[in-house]
Amino acid sequence: MIEKVEFEVHVETPTSDHYRHDWTPAPEVELGGIWGPAVVSAEDGQWFFGLRGWSDMMYGLTHTVSPVCGFQALQPGLDSVPSHLYPEYAGIDWFEPYQIEEDGEVSTLAYDSGRVERAKGHTRWSDASGRWELTGTTISDIFVVHVPVQEGVDQEAYYRHELLKATGTVGGKHVEGYLHQDVAYGPPGTTYIDLAIARHLYGMWVSWIHEYADGGFGGGCFWQGRDGIDFGPGYLLDDGVTTAYGDITTKTELKDEYQLSRLDVNIGGQHFRMDFTMAGSPIHYFGTIGGASSGREIVKSWCWAEHPGGMINGEILDAVAKTYAVNRGR
Repeated sequence: MIEKVEFEVHVETPTSDHYRHDWTPAPEVELGGIWGPAVVSAEDGQWFFGLRGWSDMMYGLTHTVSPVCGFQALQPGLDSVPSHLYPEYAGIDWFEPYQIEEDGEVSTLAYDSGRVERAKGHTRWSDASGRWELTGTTISDIFVVHVPVQEGVDQEAYYRHELLKATGTVGGKHVEGYLHQDVAYGPPGTTYIDLAIARHLYGMWVSWIHEYADGGFGGGCFWQGRDGIDFGPGYLLDDGVTTAYGDITTKTELKDEYQLSRLDVNIGGQHFRMDFTMAGSPIHYFGTIGGASSGREIVKSWCWAEHPGGMINGEILDAVAKTYAVNRGR
């Protein structure tokens, strides 16, 4: 049984090369998944959650998986069932091939139902039918964690993350919140669901941004190990500085034994309390910063936690992937 995971963390200043589709953090690994999540809210208080994956299950395909992914209108209450805004995202897994367009400093993932334009400093995620358009402005550096081969980890993995303040429209409503660049890398021929982070290590993943009354930004992203595994890599964005840490700790409060209602986070000598009041799926929870040790006034915040409990592990991922075994060359 894995008890403590050896890993390395660092941050990198974004360059144009980071957004090329063939960029990797090391020569021996390849792309193993990209995610384009959005957590945004409108002036009337309505929150939206959008999530889609590229090459995370089958290389070269983008997918929406119900009920975890899609584009949803979140509702108050951890027991609430969010409504899918668009019917095609509410059915069975839907995969589309995507193409890469490299034009100067912009790398575009183009597919029939939309496109994502990635570049240094900004990202644009749009629907082909104009139902949503979100533009993100990068506010953090790039965080990278490397999990090398070790006992209990048979394939090395890298994970990369950065935060973007988002504005745009969803369903005709003006919204703001955040996007993030969320990317995994592994040995050639593998995708995220083959790698140890998903299969064996993580028990929770969290990202967030907050805005101070003076206009400054904060936020971060981190992992926590499952079943007592010591695994706490992540980073904190504070006053324009992105700092990586390997010793992040949390304390959770659960409603009805599995629904995440509160999270107390210790990171970089600071403490944040996150209050979760909405659910996007059986594993996704959303809310705001309820308190911070710095004492600075936080006027806006958006928090997202993936807290699967025992609902994601190697056996479950293998069962899901079995449906696509021929497509995956397995």
